[in-house]
Amino acid sequence: MKSCPPYRPLRGSQPPHFVDRAEAGQIDGQGVLASVVAALANGPADPRTHRLLVGGPALGKTALLRSAAAEARRRLGWAVVFHSCRAKQRALGTVVAEAMASMARQWPQYQALMGEAVLHPRLGGMARGARLAHPAGRGVVAVPGAVEGLAEASWAELRMALHLAGRFASSIGRGLLVVADDVDALIPGEAEAFGWLSRSLAGEGLPVSLLLSCKPPLAEHVARSGNYGATLWVSRLGPMGFDDVAEALAVPAAERGVVFAPEALELAHRSSCGEPLEVQRLGFGAWSTAAGPHLITVEDVASTAGARAGNGMAVAC
Repeated sequence: MKSCPPYRPLRGSQPPHFVDRAEAGQIDGQGVLASVVAALANGPADPRTHRLLVGGPALGKTALLRSAAAEARRRLGWAVVFHSCRAKQRALGTVVAEAMASMARQWPQYQALMGEAVLHPRLGGMARGARLAHPAGRGVVAVPGAVEGLAEASWAELRMALHLAGRFASSIGRGLLVVADDVDALIPGEAEAFGWLSRSLAGEGLPVSLLLSCKPPLAEHVARSGNYGATLWVSRLGPMGFDDVAEALAVPAAERGVVFAPEALELAHRSSCGEPLEVQRLGFGAWSTAAGPHLITVEDVASTAGARAGNGMAVAC
């Protein structure tokens, strides 16, 4: 093929065509993304409002979180915080700042209501004790306070900020989605704080949703420590099935007038072990080596899969 391959074989990159896979072990076949959006639309009474997405490396957790964030903004008009957690990071104060900035960006029509609330465009901090007129004329709404040394904000300060943000979001018929990718990378106390936060928010019935991702060990810890994880709905991602792999490869190709041979799709499924990242890598490699202008053959996929095995990268599915 002479054109650039429509695949993104990089960890954390959004694929050109997102496949909404069902949870591992789910019987109704509903995709995780559809389930997340439905829970947000249903409101805080939905038990799936706060969710922990569990999966091993390269299973597409980040792509799913990014898609959920985009759908919450586009379809529901929610403000969204997307926080990529880093090793040993203290994330609580960063999330406070990001939440305030996201609200200001998503709802610019309410800037007049916010008034003096936004003190600093970069941090998105809100003035301590500031109060907003209710958009429907029913009194005032308190605004989350800015904290000196925002990066060192405590769990209590994050809880206060999100509770007040939720009240404001509710007053304008919207919500706030806080996405934290790889929470198991945080120091243990910070990761656990998100679980306690979900309990606190659920008790208030506020339109604030936590969507977290982690690898299996943290999920097992949450299951054993039922207190702080009791309000986190656990969704587990497994490998992609054949239909998912075929969709991820064939749809971007078809949009460019290219067809994957059925045998090529079958080999891609077997060779990738259903790992979304490897599916993207195989698609990229097969597209790059294909001799024909409109067809990707089993030989094209085999050459890429064979190169992986030749480099000692073969994986037992």
